Amino acid sequence: MSTRRVIPGVLHNFLGTLTSRYSDFGGYWLFGFLIEVSDSLHFDLLEQVEELADSTPTAVARRLAVQKFEDQLRKGRLPAAWLREARLDIRRSPESRTAVAGDRTRTGYDLEFEARVVTDLGGSYVSTASVFVSPHDSGVELQSSRAKA
Repeated sequence: MSTRRVIPGVLHNFLGTLTSRYSDFGGYWLFGFLIEVSDSLHFDLLEQVEELADSTPTAVARRLAVQKFEDQLRKGRLPAAWLREARLDIRRSPESRTAVAGDRTRTGYDLEFEARVVTDLGGSYVSTASVFVSPHDSGVELQSSRAKA
C-alpha cells in the first residue's frame, strides 16, 4: 500500500505522459487540434468515460486524460478512494509566439497544464507543465505509424 506522499509524483508523471507525443488524434499530436477549439478546457479526472463515445479532439483529450490519470494512480498504488477531487485545467496563452517545433519554425501558443488533487483528508496537491503547441498542419507534421496499423 502506498502513502499520500506519492501524489506529487503521480501528478508529475501524469502530466508528462499526457503531454507526450503518444497523446495523438488520428496519428497526429492531439494538442495541435485543441488550441483551435478553446482557450481553456477543464476535465474531471475521476469521471467515468466511455471508450466509444464522441470522437472530437476534446472528447479524445478527456478520455486520454482520465485513462492516463488512472494509469498513474495504479502505478503509484494510490487508491482512488483517497481522492475527493481530481481535475485537469488546460489554458492557452493569450499571445501567440514563434518557436522551433521539430525541424521548422512555427507560430503557436503555450499550453499551460495544471493537475490538481484534493484528498479525502483535505490535502491539496498541484502540478503544472507548459508546452509549446502550434496548430495542426498535416502538410508539415509526421503521422505516427500507430495510426497506420
